[in-house]
Amino acid sequence: MSEKTIGAQLDDLGLCVDLAPGDRVLEATVTLITGQDGYGAERHEPVTLPRPTPGAIPVPHPVERRIITVVSDWQQINEEQRTRIVAWLRANGIDPRRVARSTITIECKMYGDRPGRQVIGFTEYYENPEGQKEMNWRTLDGALTYQRWVEQRVPLEPDPQWAGWDARHAELDAMKAERPQETGHA
Repeated sequence: MSEKTIGAQLDDLGLCVDLAPGDRVLEATVTLITGQDGYGAERHEPVTLPRPTPGAIPVPHPVERRIITVVSDWQQINEEQRTRIVAWLRANGIDPRRVARSTITIECKMYGDRPGRQVIGFTEYYENPEGQKEMNWRTLDGALTYQRWVEQRVPLEPDPQWAGWDARHAELDAMKAERPQETGHA
């Protein structure tokens, strides 16, 4: 526990606001970054006071988390798809040589029909200072990897071979129609 209150620490930072006579602070939002003189900085969620009253946020909360799978770790892709993905990764500042053959996703929160910040999630190889993949010495089963998320600046265009959902649903309906219906009788 800190010896000084947050208010006292803000005073030490020189926070000064002149209020007109009769005015008072009705609401304040503070973003805190804590640490110890030059290292260990940690950014905290903004604190807004006064806090919203219970029930101010609808239940269920109408924010949808969307994860779009670009490619799955088991998925086979053709050369054209690989070329498109590599160009898209580069356009977003990601070195494709460092991306492990694993799932790549685009993740965001949807606020109604509007997406929030979109990030690309992928597994990246850890490289030593010489630029070589580092061995995973704990498991001894290959290169050391870690999960990474990068803000998407350039969207991935749809696959030109994709016929769309209408064609896919029609294909699935046709497959269902070809199968005999199960009656549930033995």
